[in-house]
Amino acid sequence: MLHRPTFTSCLALFVAMAWMMSGSARASTVFWGSPFNSVLLTSNAQPLDGSFSFEMGTFGSFVPTFQNVDLWSSNWKIIDRAFDPTPADPNDGDPEGWNVVDQFFVGTVVHDSLGHSDSPYAGPTDVFAQGEKVYLWVFNDKANIPGTEWALVTNTGGTGDPAREWEVPDPNDIMGSHDWQLEDADTAIIGGLNDVQGDGFFFSSPGTFSLQTAVVPEPGSALLLAASAFCFYTRRRRRPLSRPCFNRLT
Repeated sequence: MLHRPTFTSCLALFVAMAWMMSGSARASTVFWGSPFNSVLLTSNAQPLDGSFSFEMGTFGSFVPTFQNVDLWSSNWKIIDRAFDPTPADPNDGDPEGWNVVDQFFVGTVVHDSLGHSDSPYAGPTDVFAQGEKVYLWVFNDKANIPGTEWALVTNTGGTGDPAREWEVPDPNDIMGSHDWQLEDADTAIIGGLNDVQGDGFFFSSPGTFSLQTAVVPEPGSALLLAASAFCFYTRRRRRPLSRPCFNRLT
């Protein structure tokens, strides 16, 4: 004997379907980029050209430093990317978010309820957990070879605006809107930011800039320099204090 569906059962089915649809559609939108005509420079103070790319992403639990640059790529998770697909022709527009002529980059990406990015450049299995620190990585090549220049910047001091914090948002922030802008960055792990040069090698020191890339140290070289400095300091401390005085007296 067939039973006709009751109003209650129909309503329950509708609510369940609506919940399933809303659950899969839960997402927040992230806008990121830099102002129009930003001052974006290379290590020799020339405007960044079409060979440079801009990536927003995270390192998960890994903490990037100037001493471990050789480990960055293996720990990097791309949220979104802006670049010029035809760097030889800077006047063909900015279909992928990097406008070489007007010196600005922009991007828009969706962070869904499962923690994934909908960017075609994000890893399909990468999960971006709430609270992960967000970085901007600017580079002309991720391979550390002669001529490679990088800038890695983030915000560590906070912005005072929850929507502008450089952190992965709550994946259940339904239809939320977030804004990661270069002008809010306050820390450079490598390169220069807001008129201040950080770690890395620079051929020129311009007075004013929004961001400046630096020559990347060869793998292990930064750590070697630090170790050499430590050894030198240790030897100085072990040397008897009376000896330098004796040498001066003789």
